[in-house]
Amino acid sequence: MNIPEAAPGVGDLDLRFPGRVDFAEAMVLQQRAAEALKVGGGVGTIFVLEHPPVITLGANKKLNMVLAAPVGVPVIQTDRGGGATAHEPGQLVIYPVVHLRRLGLGVKAFVSRILAAGATLLAEMGLAAEPRLDPLGLWVDGRKIASMGIHVSRFVTTHGLAINLVNDLSLFSAMVPCGLHDVRMTSAARELGRDVDMAASTRRMAELAAVALCPDNLP
Repeated sequence: MNIPEAAPGVGDLDLRFPGRVDFAEAMVLQQRAAEALKVGGGVGTIFVLEHPPVITLGANKKLNMVLAAPVGVPVIQTDRGGGATAHEPGQLVIYPVVHLRRLGLGVKAFVSRILAAGATLLAEMGLAAEPRLDPLGLWVDGRKIASMGIHVSRFVTTHGLAINLVNDLSLFSAMVPCGLHDVRMTSAARELGRDVDMAASTRRMAELAAVALCPDNLP
C-alpha cells in the first residue's frame, strides 16, 4: 500500500498508517501511544495496518484453541479479550489507542462504535454486515468477517478490530477461531466476488473510526 505513514487527524485523533508490520512491532507502537496518553494529554491515535501471518491468543485461555500452527507462523500471547485468532496480509487491522474518559465513552459504547465503523466500511463496498456484541464481531449471514478484542488500562484502550478483506482465510483453519466451534470465516472479497482496494479501505476505515469516536469534532 502506498499510503503516507501519518495523516491529518479527524477532530483530536491522530491517524497512523504503518503499513505491513510484525505484530510485536505493532504492540510497541500501541504501548508507546498508550503510555503517552496515561502521562500526558490528548485523546489518542488510530493505527490502521496489516500483519504478516501470525496467530494471537487472548486473555481467555479457554478460547485459545490452536490445532496446529503452520511452520514459521508465530503464536503470540496477548492481553486482549477473546481467544485465538489469525492475522495475515489482506486483513485490515484497526488499533484505536484512545483515552475513553476524555472521549466520554464507556467500554461498551467504544466497542459498539468501532464495530459500527467497520460495518459502514463494508456497507460502502455493498456488503451488509451485522455488528454483534455476543459473540463479538461483524457477521454476514451467519459468517464471521471481523473479530474484535481489546484491553483497557487506566481508561486507555489497546488492540482492536480485524476485518477480513482480501486475505485467503487459510490460517484460520489452524485453530477454532475465537473458541467458536463450527464458525465459518469469510472475507469481503469472497462475499462480493471481486477484489477490494486495500489502500482506499485503509484510509477510509481510519476516517470512519475517528468520526465514530469523535462525532462532535469533525474537521
